[in-house]
Amino acid sequence: MGFEGCFACDQHNPKGLGMRFERAGEGVRAEFCPEKWHVGWPGIQHGGLTCTIMDEALGYVVHHLGVVALTGEMHVSFLAPIRVGEWVTVEAYPVRKRRRIIDVEAVVCGKDGQIKAKCQAKMLVLSDAQKEEMGLTGLKERPTGSQLAEKSAGAERS
Repeated sequence: MGFEGCFACDQHNPKGLGMRFERAGEGVRAEFCPEKWHVGWPGIQHGGLTCTIMDEALGYVVHHLGVVALTGEMHVSFLAPIRVGEWVTVEAYPVRKRRRIIDVEAVVCGKDGQIKAKCQAKMLVLSDAQKEEMGLTGLKERPTGSQLAEKSAGAERS
């Protein structure tokens, strides 16, 4: 999936996380190891970054279901700190599919299986009108940053 410039998954974004997701049944999984510039409290990964890696997993789940959807709600439980240099795995999977809302859950675990964080989310499936308004029509894959810029520039000229 991924797109040029994505903070979480673009392998060429020098400021990004470079995450690589793989399918796991109807779900997805990826590994991540925070570095010293990913901290909130000393030596502990920032909670916003924990949310980011789960949110990216949520997006991959709905993409693999063949829809364009955005995170509408995300309820997060932080259960244990993720330390700098500690490898974790994020997994996400669909729980309930409706026409306009897909419920998805994600969990972040340490290598020892300890649950570090988890979330329940409602992914809002975009209508054709919403996709058009956002410049996301005709997506089979997420667009590149330059494709989005071109669409935006074209819409401004109209």
